[in-house]
Amino acid sequence: MIGALARYPLPDEWPNLLLALAFTLPLIFLFAIPELTVILSVPALVGQVFLGRLADAADLTSGNVVPLIGLCFIAVRRGSTPTRWWTVASVLALTVHTWFRWNSSATRPARTIVDWILDPIPVLLISAVPVIGSVSLGAVIRMHRERTAMLAVQAAQTERDHRLTTQLAVEQERSRIAADLHDILAHSLSVIAVQTDAAAHVLKQSQNCPPGAYEAISSAHAAAVQALQDTRNLVRAVSSETEDHAPQPTLEQLPDLVQSCDPTGKRFEIRSPDDLANSPLLPSAQVALYRIVQEALTNVMRHAGESARAYVAVTEVGEHVRVEIVNSGAARHTDGARGNGIANMTQRARSVGGDLVAGPRDEGGFAVVAQVPIAGQEVKA
Repeated sequence: MIGALARYPLPDEWPNLLLALAFTLPLIFLFAIPELTVILSVPALVGQVFLGRLADAADLTSGNVVPLIGLCFIAVRRGSTPTRWWTVASVLALTVHTWFRWNSSATRPARTIVDWILDPIPVLLISAVPVIGSVSLGAVIRMHRERTAMLAVQAAQTERDHRLTTQLAVEQERSRIAADLHDILAHSLSVIAVQTDAAAHVLKQSQNCPPGAYEAISSAHAAAVQALQDTRNLVRAVSSETEDHAPQPTLEQLPDLVQSCDPTGKRFEIRSPDDLANSPLLPSAQVALYRIVQEALTNVMRHAGESARAYVAVTEVGEHVRVEIVNSGAARHTDGARGNGIANMTQRARSVGGDLVAGPRDEGGFAVVAQVPIAGQEVKA
C-alpha cells in the first residue's frame, strides 16, 4: 500500500491504489485461513491484468507477492508435499521472470555480464523478505502444533502409566489379602472342621452322650465346612484377576454360562442378539459383563429358591450395551457378606466406565441391570 502511494499519485492512479488494497487485505486471514488469503488474491491478479499491467502480474516486486506468501505459509505449516512443490516452482518462475525483466529494461544501457547478474540481486532480496517471513512463521506455528500434540501424547501415556501402576498396586494388595485369608482362616477352619467331625464321631459311639451334644457338634462341623468353602471361594475370587492366565471370557460365551447353570433349560434363558461374537465392546468390558452375569446367576441359585426362574437379556441401547439379569424369586434379606456381591458387581461395571443397579422389582423378583459404554475407557474403580 505504501509503495503504491509512492508510485501512483492519488488523483490519477486511484485504480492502482484499489489494486494495492486488494492485495493487502487478504493478509488479514493469513494466520487463521491461509487458503483464503491465496483465493482472495486471485481477483487482484485479474485486476492487475485488466489495468494493463500484465508485465507486473508475474513480478516479485509487485503486490502479487501476497498469494506467494500465502502459498509458502500453507506449504510449511501444513507440510503438504504437492503444495511445497508448487510453491517452489512458483518462486523459481517469478524469480527468473523478475531477473530477466529487470535486465531487459529499456532505461538501462548495455552492461557487462557481471552487472547483468548482480544488479537485480538487491531487488530480489527485498522481495524475498516477506516470503522468508511467511516461511518462518509457518514453521514456528507447525513446530508449536507438533509440540502441543507431542505433549498431549506424553500426558496420555503418563496417565496410562499411572493407572497401570495403581492397578498393579491394587492387584498386589489383593494377592496379599488372598494369601492371608488362605493362611489364617482356611487353616483354622480346616482344623475346626476336622476336630468337630472327630468329636461328633466319638459322641455318636458313646453310651453316655449328653442330650443334644451330638446335634450341637454336628451343626458346628457343618458350619465350619460351609465357612471353609466360602473362604476358599473368596480367596479364589480375590486372586482370580491377578492369577488367571486362561483366555478371558466374552459375551459370546454367555449362552454357555446360562446353560451350565441350568442344564435342563427350564429355569434360565438368555435373550440376546445372534451376533454376540461381533460385539463392539472392549475385551475388558466383555469380561466385566460376563463376571456380572456369572455372579448374578450364582446369587439366583443360592437365594431365590429352586422354583425361581430367570432370564439374561443383552441389548444395545444407543452408545451402551445393557445386560439385565431378572429372576422371579422372592427377594430375601441379605447380610453384609452376601451384600458384598452387589458391591463387587458394581465395582466391575464402574471399572470399565459403566454402572450397575440392583434391587427388588415392584412386580416381584429381583433384577440386576448393568450398562457399559461401547467406546468406554477403563477407569479406576
